[in-house]
Amino acid sequence: MSKFSLQHKLIKIFSIALPSGANSLLDMANITVGMYFIADFSKEHMIALNVGMSYMMMLFAITAIFFIGTSAQVSRAYGAKDYQRLKSIMGNNFLITLFVSIPLLIVAFMGGELYLDWMGNGVSGETKLLGMEYLGIVVFGIPALMTKTICIAGLSALGDTKRIMYIKCITTTLNIILNYVFIFGFDFGIFTLDSLGIFGAGLCNVCITYLEALLLSGVIYMRKRVIGFNFVLRLEYSKTTFSVGIPAGIERFLTLFSLVLTQKFMSDYGADVIAGFQIGSKVEAFILAFGFGFQVAAMALVGQSLGRKRMDLAYDFLHTLLLYASIMMGILGLMICVFGVELSRIFNTQEAVLRASLYYLIAVGFSQVPLVIIFCLDGALRGVGATKLSLMINAMSIWLLRIIPMYIFVLYEADVRFVFGMIFVETYLRALIFWIIFKSRVWEKFIKRF
Repeated sequence: MSKFSLQHKLIKIFSIALPSGANSLLDMANITVGMYFIADFSKEHMIALNVGMSYMMMLFAITAIFFIGTSAQVSRAYGAKDYQRLKSIMGNNFLITLFVSIPLLIVAFMGGELYLDWMGNGVSGETKLLGMEYLGIVVFGIPALMTKTICIAGLSALGDTKRIMYIKCITTTLNIILNYVFIFGFDFGIFTLDSLGIFGAGLCNVCITYLEALLLSGVIYMRKRVIGFNFVLRLEYSKTTFSVGIPAGIERFLTLFSLVLTQKFMSDYGADVIAGFQIGSKVEAFILAFGFGFQVAAMALVGQSLGRKRMDLAYDFLHTLLLYASIMMGILGLMICVFGVELSRIFNTQEAVLRASLYYLIAVGFSQVPLVIIFCLDGALRGVGATKLSLMINAMSIWLLRIIPMYIFVLYEADVRFVFGMIFVETYLRALIFWIIFKSRVWEKFIKRF
């Protein structure tokens, strides 16, 4: 059977990965804009915004269920050219997310204060009040967040990440304008909008999320020859979505919760360290966007190859992905190590904060190559529905090799550099585990048939 030429493979990989990476980059830009404006108020405002965002990130465990469950089925149906089945999957999952979003909104609204209390000393007093103000509005964007997840999953599975990027460009521009207007206030001549501060940042987030959901739904409607919504509930598609998606959701929850725990560990070192860690995380997020782009490409291309019953093609794409993604992410990782202080200074100028940020950036910068190997191979597992294997590897590695050692270092008040060092060590070990699983072809036994 014929294989694609290197040029053809690279075109397919980068036509998915770069727009998808740009989408993630624009997501980070949206977050950074809010951080940049809020930083003008106080350090407490910035910490409250970051902690509030971390709380909302926990919802990604739920969205992961529907994103992975939808993407795996759609990519397989698209590879097999079964467009009617594809549209039924999209319509079914769109309706399910709407039903799930309402109780989820209620739980998220009620749990905000408990989460802020749990975060400890670094998030108390004024910081806690500001966090509650932010969460009190931003949770109302959950229904739109859930439905736009289905739209993004469907388009990404087709490899159509460009249209998602175009929409993200529009909403990012509006986000900058609305963030400024809502946070600082604006005199429109006929009336004056007073400064809404951190509440304005949350309100802007809600408005943009609903706009994105509307525009993405419109794009899918216009592409109705190959994708669309057949709004009929089908037990078959729901069962597959949950059987594939729930392990991915559990994995995402454990991963996100580990990030929250890491933030809590940083809180034990004081406000300067947690602020430095948050800033370093945001700087890293700008290059991680491209890593996530390669993961989406792996999910789509491996899933489509399986739909064509071409496992040889799946391996061919993976080998090319791993080589070129490693080169690109290795260069970007070195850049954040070299320019870490200058990049962090955009958000804060205090020396103690910048020092903590640099320590973190060195640890993650020199581990970008193994991290993107993890992303690509994990994406391949998700693309074929082998989410239980992905859950086992990621959960065991992160919790046994990262979180427990970090907790011991914090418990015995070790230097924060040891805590960051565990991120570096665990990333290399997890990449090695993934490599062995794929090299031995053990992963093929976990492929989901549907």
